[in-house]
Amino acid sequence: MSNKIFFLILIIHLSCDPVDFKEVKSYKDYFPLEIQREKKFLVTNIIHNSFGKDTSSYYLKEILTEAFIDLEGDTAYRIERYWRTDSSQSFNIKDVWVAKIKTSSIQQKEENISYTKLIFPIDQNSFWNGNAFNNLGYQEYSVQSIHAGFNLNNLTFDSCVSVNQNYKSNLLEYENSQEIYSLGVGLVYKEEIILQINNGNLNDISEGNEYIQELIEY
Repeated sequence: MSNKIFFLILIIHLSCDPVDFKEVKSYKDYFPLEIQREKKFLVTNIIHNSFGKDTSSYYLKEILTEAFIDLEGDTAYRIERYWRTDSSQSFNIKDVWVAKIKTSSIQQKEENISYTKLIFPIDQNSFWNGNAFNNLGYQEYSVQSIHAGFNLNNLTFDSCVSVNQNYKSNLLEYENSQEIYSLGVGLVYKEEIILQINNGNLNDISEGNEYIQELIEY
């Protein structure tokens, strides 16, 4: 009888022990939204045609200027974007974008088109429809790497997530779009490449465009 009582007490004791729930990290700091946060980029645009290629560049500055409640009742952030073609010039307004953080995603409205930039929680196996909130059709975004270091010119970032937004490669076409976000910083690198090529050779380009955006100051 004493043994039965002992085991009964032991079972009751174990059942009362607190359950250790480990919080799943969402890593929303890969896209921080802070008022007056300012970042500067160098943008390079290369246009290819039958005459060769034409390369141009400009400086881009982004500032989160204010938070407001949008028509859906969400807190959204106004991103003012400025540009200049020479470092000696003053910045002039280029356009205004809007970003907001939802429970499970980041949405950014660019030229009045909303894209789902990241989802949460995010991990190595994450993928989603980047066009879920626009009319452009399904476009799969997927994580290429996460929590990895990234070096960009003279800047070093310890933890980054790389998102592929589009990829196509065959004998006549090459397309690659990706964005890289650093923890606590946000977007640090972006590229959009759409080329028509010959015989699968990236050095033999008929026409197309390459857009590269690199963080230079934050």
